[in-house]
Amino acid sequence: MWLRGDFLVPSLNGEPYSHKPPLFQWIIHLSWLIFGVNDWTPRLVGPLFGLANLILTERLARRLWPELESVSRLAPLILLGLAVWSMWTTLTLYDMLVAFFALLGVLGILRAAQEPSYLGWLMTAVGIGGGVLSKGPIILLLILPVGLLAPWWMGRVPRSGWGGWYAGILAATVLGAAIALAWAIPAGMSGGEEYAQAIFWGQSAGRIANSFAHKRSWWWYAAILPIFLFPWILWPGLWRKLIELKADLKLRFCILHIAAVLILLSAVSAKQIHYLLPSLPIWALIFARVFGDPSIQVGRFGQRAFGTVVLGLGLALALLPGIAGVLGFPKADSTVVAVAEASPLIARALIIGLGAFLLLWRPGDSATMVRAVVGAMIGVVLAAHLIYIEAGRSHHDMRPMGTRLAQLQALGASIAHWEKYSGDFQFVGRLKEPLKVLHTRKALSEWLAAHPDGYVVIVYRGSKKAFEESAEFSQPYRGNRRIGLWKASALLARPDVVARLTG
Repeated sequence: MWLRGDFLVPSLNGEPYSHKPPLFQWIIHLSWLIFGVNDWTPRLVGPLFGLANLILTERLARRLWPELESVSRLAPLILLGLAVWSMWTTLTLYDMLVAFFALLGVLGILRAAQEPSYLGWLMTAVGIGGGVLSKGPIILLLILPVGLLAPWWMGRVPRSGWGGWYAGILAATVLGAAIALAWAIPAGMSGGEEYAQAIFWGQSAGRIANSFAHKRSWWWYAAILPIFLFPWILWPGLWRKLIELKADLKLRFCILHIAAVLILLSAVSAKQIHYLLPSLPIWALIFARVFGDPSIQVGRFGQRAFGTVVLGLGLALALLPGIAGVLGFPKADSTVVAVAEASPLIARALIIGLGAFLLLWRPGDSATMVRAVVGAMIGVVLAAHLIYIEAGRSHHDMRPMGTRLAQLQALGASIAHWEKYSGDFQFVGRLKEPLKVLHTRKALSEWLAAHPDGYVVIVYRGSKKAFEESAEFSQPYRGNRRIGLWKASALLARPDVVARLTG
């Protein structure tokens, strides 16, 4: 978008990109407008929205339980202590934006229920519009259910009556749709019929009815829920106390939201663990309602269980390479062993120390225990990043290949990519021309014959490393794969190499 100067229709490798709306990219471009093109301001977008989500979670807690100040203090901490959330908030992905607008919309509905003001409905409208511009109409499933089912949790008839309530929901939805259509209509007109079909119908309908990507069974979310709620799921006393609080109407608000999101997203064909992320702040509110109530004691079982997991992880990282060596288990056969062996000593020591601390330390109350668990989770996440820098960064750093391709393009060379290409090198190499993507052996053969002085990029398994002798350049690529660059004339002379690399 920056290269073409087209901020209406996103493009990837020279083709219109219809999989996501452009709000996330607009924010990145705004940072580039201020600071110039760089790779550090885009990395701040996800974490900054993650920080905003903590603030919105605190605001929701205040509105739900104004009489329990400790709940509003603990809710954002509990959210940060969820393992999936604490990892995802560091990533440059769409999900923190979606969570932000989902929370804004839900907060607007709650405000509209508590105050005779249009501001709540305006917040809901902005949440819907911003959510659509972030990731599409899926935002409706994350906001509207609590509004549509308000009679179950509100406990009274709103001042405007139920007719006025549902008129407010309709007005907020229409205004939110108008915000999204302000981009979608001119983008569809500019991008052509195929692009318009994709953004207005193809992407959403395809993922809901019969997913072309990430298709999983209806029960998949229920199966991964324990991972999703780790480590707070480890407190059995927490769940018992929630049952005792079933008369709390504000708790009903939260339970209705997470139940509706879980059911509706389970009915959608496409499923990924991060699709549930926008509901995690509401889970945090539920947990905070118990942990933040000074009259409730939930015990230390979860703290000790989490400490055991953390300590076991640290010991595994420290001892696994030695155990594998004693047993004669080759490092190359196990990614886990390779990661453990590459883990920095400081990361292993940090994880072991945090696990031991949680096992031995006795907090004075539940709120103090929560803070200790959250601190330990943050420490584990920091250690994981240290491990990644040491063990995995070279497999995801595309700058060496991107730089090489940029040099070749500057010399006028034609470059093709075998099979799926996700734009890995366009930004890091500052490439000004798209790569030709070849999907069939026939297309590859014809391109090689037509461009003998050109180059082909091929992703292959590490087991085929023997064929790198004919490559111009190669490097690790995402796990145990590698990516190489071959001159077309070299591949024309070695059809056996082509057959093995593309087989």
